[in-house]
Amino acid sequence: MGKVHISESPIDAWGEITSLLQSSRRIGALVTFMGVVREISEGKEVERLFYDHYPEMASNALNRIRKEAISRFGLIDATIIHRVGEAGIGDLVLLVIVASEHRSEAFKAVEWIVDEVKKEAAIWKKEYFKDGEYRWVEPERSDLDERIE
Repeated sequence: MGKVHISESPIDAWGEITSLLQSSRRIGALVTFMGVVREISEGKEVERLFYDHYPEMASNALNRIRKEAISRFGLIDATIIHRVGEAGIGDLVLLVIVASEHRSEAFKAVEWIVDEVKKEAAIWKKEYFKDGEYRWVEPERSDLDERIE
C-alpha cells in the first residue's frame, strides 16, 4: 500500500518496493526514484547534509502531491518518503515509488513527483563541506509542467 512518510531513520527501499508491489495485481509497472547524498556538490567536497522541515506543512504537501499524481497520471498507487535530519554520503534521502498498469505514465509521474517535492514540500537542505563551510540550498525549479502538458 502506498504512503507518504517523513523519516528521521534510514529508508528501507526494498521493503517499501515490496509492500507497494504486493498491494495490487493490476500493477504492470513499478518505477522508482532514489535520491542519494553525493560526495561532490558544485565542485566542492560534501561532508554531510542536514534536512530541516516544517512537519505539518511538509506532510500536507507530500500528501497533496501523492494524491494529485495518482489522479493526474492514472496511477494505481504511489509512495513518497523523505528523510530529515543528518544524512551522510551515500544515504538514501528521497524515495518515490509509483505503481501503474503501464510504464509510460509511471515514468512521467516519478519525474513530476520529484520536481513537485523539491518545489513545494517545506523541507530544506543544508550542505556541510569538508572545508568547514556550509550553505542552505535553494529549492529547484523546472520546466516539467510545460513538458508534460
